[in-house]
Amino acid sequence: MLMPAAVLVVLLLGAISVDLAIVHLRQHQAVAAAASAANDAVTAGLDQAALRRGDGYRLDPTRVDQAVTESIEAQGIAADLTEAPTVIMVTPDTVTVELHLRADYLFARSLPHGPRSTIVQGTATATVEQR
Repeated sequence: MLMPAAVLVVLLLGAISVDLAIVHLRQHQAVAAAASAANDAVTAGLDQAALRRGDGYRLDPTRVDQAVTESIEAQGIAADLTEAPTVIMVTPDTVTVELHLRADYLFARSLPHGPRSTIVQGTATATVEQR
């Protein structure tokens, strides 16, 4: 009698660990994608007119938004975003990017009234280093 119950418990714990691993990996992917997008934003978002005028390195908000969008599309996660990326220009040379990705469960959705997915967040900040 105890053996079938023990097997069921082991299978249930295995299913829970797989679902939690999926969520953890998806969150890691969100952080890495946000870091990449923030890095691309401070690299490609340079306001060239301000630099030529002698105002120093400044970011152009339009170019920053475009660089973040292109970075997310290049990584292939645009379809999994639950909302538009949040891009905050903290200072004229610092950008913070926040992403919200959907993480689909593998086993939990098979339960009656079980959750199908959860939302994970990734945030990263990039600052230009001038020498």
